[in-house]
Amino acid sequence: MAQPYGGGRLPGPERRDGLPGWLRRILQVIAIDVVSALIVSLGVTMVHGTFWLNAGIALLIVAAVTAALFAFYPQMMHAVLERVSRTLRWGGATLAWGLGGAAVMALILLAGTGVHRLREHTSSCGQPLDLRVLTAPETLTPLRAAAAEFANDSEDRGCRKYSVTVVPEAGPVTLYDGFRLLWRRSEAADAGHADDQQLFGPQPDIWIPSSTAEYDFIPKGPGQTTAAKMSAEGAPGKGDPVFRVRGSAGTSPLVLALFTKAHESVADPIAAPIAPSTGALLQRVADAGVKLSAIARPVPETSTAALAVTPALYDGMPGDDAADERFAEPADLVAPDAVSLLCRFRERAAAQESEPPDDIAVAVPEQVLHDYDMGRPLGDRCGAVDPDAAQYAKWRLNPYYATDLPTLDYPFVQVRWRGQDTRERDAAVTEFRRWLDRNPLTLQGFRDDRGVIPPAREGDTRHYYLSRLQGIVGNRVMPTVVGLQPPDRVQDTLNRIGAARPRTSVSLLLDVSGSMGGAAQARGGSRLVRGTSFLRSLVSQLQSNDRAGLQVSSATASPSNPETFGNVPQDAASPEQKNAITSRLQAVASGGADQPLSDAIAAADLGSGKQNLVLVTDGQIPATNPGLGSRVKWLSSEFRDRHPGLRLTVVLTGPATCGSSPVKEIVAALGAKDGEGCVTLTDAPEVEQAAELLSELR
Repeated sequence: MAQPYGGGRLPGPERRDGLPGWLRRILQVIAIDVVSALIVSLGVTMVHGTFWLNAGIALLIVAAVTAALFAFYPQMMHAVLERVSRTLRWGGATLAWGLGGAAVMALILLAGTGVHRLREHTSSCGQPLDLRVLTAPETLTPLRAAAAEFANDSEDRGCRKYSVTVVPEAGPVTLYDGFRLLWRRSEAADAGHADDQQLFGPQPDIWIPSSTAEYDFIPKGPGQTTAAKMSAEGAPGKGDPVFRVRGSAGTSPLVLALFTKAHESVADPIAAPIAPSTGALLQRVADAGVKLSAIARPVPETSTAALAVTPALYDGMPGDDAADERFAEPADLVAPDAVSLLCRFRERAAAQESEPPDDIAVAVPEQVLHDYDMGRPLGDRCGAVDPDAAQYAKWRLNPYYATDLPTLDYPFVQVRWRGQDTRERDAAVTEFRRWLDRNPLTLQGFRDDRGVIPPAREGDTRHYYLSRLQGIVGNRVMPTVVGLQPPDRVQDTLNRIGAARPRTSVSLLLDVSGSMGGAAQARGGSRLVRGTSFLRSLVSQLQSNDRAGLQVSSATASPSNPETFGNVPQDAASPEQKNAITSRLQAVASGGADQPLSDAIAAADLGSGKQNLVLVTDGQIPATNPGLGSRVKWLSSEFRDRHPGLRLTVVLTGPATCGSSPVKEIVAALGAKDGEGCVTLTDAPEVEQAAELLSELR
């Protein structure tokens, strides 16, 4: 049988579109490729990425695969296209309606998404979750800088997810009571005054102490052993709070620093940058002809860094601990923490009224010395300066190292409080910890957890690397690596300092008359609030071998009456005694007329032997002190004979001054030397002013 058309296949039905076969196949391939790419990109976009970027990449891949198949398997691909074409012709109407419906649904979804995104961008942001961080005063500047970056990085569509509040701790002794009493300053004054309890401030979510030794010093409840067994809901154990140590935030060795002139005498380019001991370092200073008159160190009771360096100073200096203690706390440089001490130097430099004290060595952490030398703000005490300005460059401090000077390791401690331990807060703490892993405090003047100074990141000018100060003073002065010498146990050091210091007996006499409710001249608030804050700071710095008591005075409150609310008989300054005093200080209120100052002093319980009477008052006026002349004469004779070891210090909250009557006459009657016996509260923090007074009393 003859084959029509020369044996070829019968022609298909005539195409209504009139397109050549080859063009129709190309269009079919493109249509299949585009649809495949869109389907693939939709699936990928659900996981990650931008839709149109995924679509473009998927289209290129599918087109490349299709071209390869046509090149190597043309017959198979033609057969596939024919089958797809027949299928599309059979279900064309159904497919058209399906595609049309899908397009409409896509438009609806896109419109809804656009409205939702527009509402997100135009609506106000919610309140970010606030993380509360507690740390040493010396660490405020770097941690606040890091916290600000973390808060900015948590921003999502213009809204911050987190905020971070960084506050300073008050020192290991006060912190011990704070955690022991669930973050209250003291126990209630009595069972009926539970509302009189006051908090230190917001209970911290994160605590970054100076050292593991400080963390170990803080009391831990029975719940600490169950921290690992906490439920998925985050419920704490029986103890409150629950602590969880999550590694170290960085390290910083304690150093002895010298001002430029002394440093130029001591510096030796061939000497080892780390002395074998503090004693050897001090001998090197002496051999260079620099005669030190003192080593300036903050008050140990209010500074963990000062507490950590004290044993090395005691062991490195000749003589007994008592003599070493006097050498390590010069009266004119008493400060509650390292930032307060260094701010005094910065203020002197700004005034340009004196030269740096080249006979003084300064014992501080390397990290805060870096902030001082680089002109950064120093905590809450003083702002930034230009370190290259002549007056500040002259006051630069140069660090010296010894193997027995301890290194602070700044543990990152999560603190979980009952009733506040939510899943969201725990996630925020975890996020901040992970962020610090990616953005460590080595960007803010710390060493890493191995004691190494890492190099500065190239092109990074907004962070403060320790290596930049090393480049200024030289690596023969600042070693790249230091040993991680841990500090001694806090309680052991406190006991050693207590034994080195002379025992102090302090009788606190507080004026609670109605006039003390007036406004204080410095720092605002009432005079009574300023006075009680000062006395609380003083009490917190007492050692357990000291003695202390409290009495209040007004026309309706006699110091001699044991029933007067506010009076606490003098006793050893144990934690219980200090809590009793601070509780009463928090609970007292002003009221009643003035009691003449001479009568208040005469009625005070002063005990026997050497005694310090600290009288806090607004000063009164002569009209409230009738017969002042005869009372002054009696104080200087009969009363003085009865209390030969008494030393009176009047602390004024204003408006009276030390030159006002009757304060001037009463201070003079008790034999105070010029410049002694009277101080006026200033704008400086109460803890600093209390430290200065206590140093004078010792």
